[in-house]
Amino acid sequence: MAEPSSSESMKKLSRRTLLVVAIGLIAVIAVSSLVIYEDRVFNPAGSSRFWQRPIENFATGLTADNDKVYVTDLFGTVSAYTTQSGRSVWNTSSDTGYFASGLYLSPDKVYGSGMGASVGCIEKSTGKFQWSFYGQIGTDLWTKKAPDTVVASSDAVASIDGGVSVHNANTGAFLWQASRPSYTATSFGNLTDLSNWWVGAYPLGGNPFEGNLVYVLTGNYSNPWVSKFNFETGNFAWNSNITLTSSPIAYPEAIPGYSGNAVSVIATYQGQVIIQNINQILSFNATSGYQLWGRDIGVSIYQPTLNDGMLLFGASDGNFYALNLSDGRTAWKTRVDGQNLISTVNNDNITLSTYPIQVQNNQVFWSFGINQQLGTNSGNTHDQSVGTVCSLELTSGKLLWTRQIEDPSGSYGFSPGLVVNKDAVYLTENNALWVFGISNGDLSRTQRFDHYVLAPVVAGDIVFVASDLQLTAYK
Repeated sequence: MAEPSSSESMKKLSRRTLLVVAIGLIAVIAVSSLVIYEDRVFNPAGSSRFWQRPIENFATGLTADNDKVYVTDLFGTVSAYTTQSGRSVWNTSSDTGYFASGLYLSPDKVYGSGMGASVGCIEKSTGKFQWSFYGQIGTDLWTKKAPDTVVASSDAVASIDGGVSVHNANTGAFLWQASRPSYTATSFGNLTDLSNWWVGAYPLGGNPFEGNLVYVLTGNYSNPWVSKFNFETGNFAWNSNITLTSSPIAYPEAIPGYSGNAVSVIATYQGQVIIQNINQILSFNATSGYQLWGRDIGVSIYQPTLNDGMLLFGASDGNFYALNLSDGRTAWKTRVDGQNLISTVNNDNITLSTYPIQVQNNQVFWSFGINQQLGTNSGNTHDQSVGTVCSLELTSGKLLWTRQIEDPSGSYGFSPGLVVNKDAVYLTENNALWVFGISNGDLSRTQRFDHYVLAPVVAGDIVFVASDLQLTAYK
């Protein structure tokens, strides 16, 4: 066979060169596409680390506004850092003692909380200590754990959990307290200023305060009433005999989705006060107490959240609901779980957890999970958490995506948190952090810490995460 000519060899070489170049270009395009894909999916906008700084002690509370992020530690020391750089601004004791729990902001003050119904107040701009309060020795306030929440209005600050202590927001002076001496059918609890008035009532859960007025549960288990009480005058503004379709559980601190009481103030909206009673949503005229409408969903309601005239919540029947607040009618409901979400948690050492509901860019984000003790003896104690994260279209309720997460190391306590920033969804529980893309739910980041991670907070376009002696900002 004759050897190929020089010109034919050159043609073949040229074709081969072009083929190699073409393959190389395809490879470059493919790699470039992969890089773009990775940048879009694995680093969604709002999830890049902005800054990180060490903190001296383990954080027990975290909050932020547009200028500063605030951290409190186990000893009640509150530290403020700039949101843009993490630079230290001030460091002050809130005088709430050991086992400090959380931080809460008003327009000009920072409130810390701790055991014994303790509340401390700090000036937000300077860090100057303002006042502190401890529950009286011999009362149920003195022995109570650190508050689940502190509610601040323009007139009053309330420390809530196992009893309520209320103080003047500016001076810390004691105004009144609420106690629940026993689980009896005669009364839900007592409100008293210890000198001028005494009322058989107990504040509702959520945020029951409107200036010097407070929404309370009165009557007894057989005949409960919702009332509005003026704690400045000691008189009732109104009483409304509500019709409950299920017996209220007055103090279910362990039930997920509630704060303090099962009967809770969810929100105020266009002259209405919206109240939840386990599986009921009730609307009252906030001025007169006249009941405007009521809905009985028939199942337990989780994390009710007000958004632009609609009430959003998950439920133990596995559905997610949107109600119109004008009349209480269902705007839409969507199945988000193939099995019903259990509402009681004693069998098989299972604990149900529900997360805050977030709304952004016409999308609703929610998460729920089961925390199960797989080992119960002293030599084999470990938990496993299996959760579901979902996104729905706000206007129609269309299920956009769901993702499942598993955490086999859930043994450091539970701090469920969910926030949204730009194109990223941040979720925390126990000692784990997950970040998902909002458009498709793809997992972009997961991180496990040595100890625990607090629920994240978002301010402006920055998310803050506190864990393992580090404070991290993502943007």
